Amino acid sequence: MKLETAALYLSVIMAIFLFSYSYVEGIKIANSEGKVYGGTFIFTVTAGFIFSRLSYIFM
Repeated sequence: MKLETAALYLSVIMAIFLFSYSYVEGIKIANSEGKVYGGTFIFTVTAGFIFSRLSYIFM
């Protein structure tokens, strides 16, 4: 397996993981009452888009 192929698979897996984690965090934020901390949600969405772009580059 070439290094580029391994990087592609890693980027795709990380993007899927980060988007699913941000989805769960969004549901938690939507169900909570009062003040919420959205730093985790913002970070995971941003990192998901970064890994999506990396997987596009490695294709």
